[in-house]
Amino acid sequence: MCFSWHAQAARRRPFLKKPRGPPLLPFHPAGPSALASLSGRIVFDNHEDVWTINADGADLTRLTHSPASEFDPSWSPDGTQIAYRSDRGDESEIWVMNADGTDQRRLTAGLSPAWSPDGSSIAFASPGHDPNPPLSGISIMNADGSGQHRVPNTDGGEYPSWSPDGERIAFNSNLTGDHVMYIVNVDGSGLVDLSSVEEGWQVDWSPDGRSILFTSHRDHPDNYTDLYVMRPDGSDVKRLTEAGAYTPAWAPDGSHIVFCAPGLFVMRADGTGIEALPVDGIGERPFRIGGEATDPDAAAGNRGPRFTSTHPGTSPLVTARCRGSKRPGRASRNEH
Repeated sequence: MCFSWHAQAARRRPFLKKPRGPPLLPFHPAGPSALASLSGRIVFDNHEDVWTINADGADLTRLTHSPASEFDPSWSPDGTQIAYRSDRGDESEIWVMNADGTDQRRLTAGLSPAWSPDGSSIAFASPGHDPNPPLSGISIMNADGSGQHRVPNTDGGEYPSWSPDGERIAFNSNLTGDHVMYIVNVDGSGLVDLSSVEEGWQVDWSPDGRSILFTSHRDHPDNYTDLYVMRPDGSDVKRLTEAGAYTPAWAPDGSHIVFCAPGLFVMRADGTGIEALPVDGIGERPFRIGGEATDPDAAAGNRGPRFTSTHPGTSPLVTARCRGSKRPGRASRNEH
């Protein structure tokens, strides 16, 4: 290969151009303590390590401490484990750990893991063996890494998202040079081409199965992106953000969405009530909310939270996904 798999995958993920000034995110708070009503936990990354934070903004915790980049975390449905991508080896690998960061172990080569709704399987982008494409497509394995098999008709596929019934997978492919979204049955049949929606990636299927979130710069002449929602057949496309957002993920009850912009934010499912989560000081680019900018010289790394995940727990939690400022990713979070 002309590039390492990690470098090639990074090249294919669209980078956000740095704005001349901090972007302005529309801010419509639901109340003075809107975050306080949210429960559950969010897992995210700053492209260097995996972190968790309560949905109400409390208890920020670092889970990984590897010198290599570790990111793209995803909660298991029961909330006891986190799958994530690690670049500590010669190629990108999928690892899994307990929710508190203990018992970290390698499963396979690959990236962008996504647990099946019943927790028995993990879908992921498996490595290719030819220079082009660098990713062979979507594969599925048992939760312990065994039983790996390629899903037909997913060439170049990455960032899978399961339908709530576990029968279909949404993903994007870059084989055409653009981010084209698809849906396929888990056995590879019934491929649905969503290219009529135009470019899109970072898909996340809603808990009720009726909608799919995605990131796109379809309305931007430059490389900025915003969040959109559509029906699984590609109809009824709606724009949710207006100021450069990416890596969305639903709450488990579908009431909220977590995303990056950069920074980690939560909003209602209709795009209103945007609130920032306090993740300053872990390499996050300062961001402007409602006209007030944070310190522009903070966070030297300029890498924001990426893939966030939320898991269901003993209390109702929200699930969402979010990625970082350098390389858009995903995030998910618990019900609330």
